[in-house]
Amino acid sequence: MEKVFLLWMTVFLMVPALGHSPVSRETLKRLFPEADNFVNRKKSLTPEQVLKVKKATGDKVQEVDKNLTGFVAVVKEPQTNKMKSIGAVLLVGAEGSTGTIDMAVAYNLDGSVKKVFITENKDDKELESEGFLSQLEGRSPSDSWDLERDFQLVGDPASAQALIRAVRRGMHLFLAFISR
Repeated sequence: MEKVFLLWMTVFLMVPALGHSPVSRETLKRLFPEADNFVNRKKSLTPEQVLKVKKATGDKVQEVDKNLTGFVAVVKEPQTNKMKSIGAVLLVGAEGSTGTIDMAVAYNLDGSVKKVFITENKDDKELESEGFLSQLEGRSPSDSWDLERDFQLVGDPASAQALIRAVRRGMHLFLAFISR
């Protein structure tokens, strides 16, 4: 029975989330290695939440973002054996100069970026460099996100900026995702 459940979870977690590239359990574990499990959750954003994300980021909320799929990372608390959320992975996309960039982005419960992983890149391959992506780690909603001053851009500047804006949009989508 346990093997059937594990097989089901593996297949279930690899299903594409509404237009973004599929995410595997391996990718989820790469983003949240300390997680004991991942729970697939869906949430449709209200028009008010969509407007709030748009105002916070200055970025257009994509149609695919309005019906979010999040992979909530959970750990088992040793004292109580209860599962506790530690963050979630959202799939976000950017439209670069020459193509799309799909990402799995891990967000901590405070909305800060834990890690960014490119799942599919039909644009500038330099955007996948660890040096570039690591600049986003630890950034929170209250940090400066000035695309000209706060980041060392690589490759095509317009594509690099589109990726950063998508991660920031995802941050605010995540905050809407966890709100009641």
